[in-house]
Amino acid sequence: MLKAATRIFARRGYQDASMDDIAASCGVTKPMLYAYFDSKEGLLLACLDEGDKRLRAAISEAVEDAAGAEQRLWRGIRALFRFFEEDRDMWALGYRAGPGAPQFAAAAARSRQAMVELLTGVFVDTALGAGVDPDAARESEPLAHALTGAATALVSWAGERTDEPADLHALRLMNFVWMGLGNLVRGELWIPPTEEESA
Repeated sequence: MLKAATRIFARRGYQDASMDDIAASCGVTKPMLYAYFDSKEGLLLACLDEGDKRLRAAISEAVEDAAGAEQRLWRGIRALFRFFEEDRDMWALGYRAGPGAPQFAAAAARSRQAMVELLTGVFVDTALGAGVDPDAARESEPLAHALTGAATALVSWAGERTDEPADLHALRLMNFVWMGLGNLVRGELWIPPTEEESA
């Protein structure tokens, strides 16, 4: 049911997708859809949650046996872009088809937070492994938020450019973030010059 509903929501948009069409596509009755999901809104939320679970599983699997933060980050970014390249309906659902109601914003926030937690773990482990003070290593969380925001923006942009492969987009993001993050996770910080130094 979720697969069929995702396809119809993605291709028609939330407003134009009908529960009648979704039920017919699934081979079930409309009352059965309502029995499972309560409403069209509930069905869309279930589709988003299922897609989010599959995305997190794909990223976790990709980074599982990677050695070091650089490889973990690269594999995770690549898995992110490959996921949406292979599942165009989930890209459309997450970035184009859903309404802007608070419930859908909350679903998107849960997805972002899961990604932030995964990235924070990568950054903290790497910083501690490099001998960075544990208090300084905790500064990794805001960096994870920044990277998640950059990844979200680039996935949205890349989704309209199907003539370019997922790995190219992943490489762009990796180059954008890693050159700076590579220094940060080793505790090498940029500090603005004092007024005397900049004079």
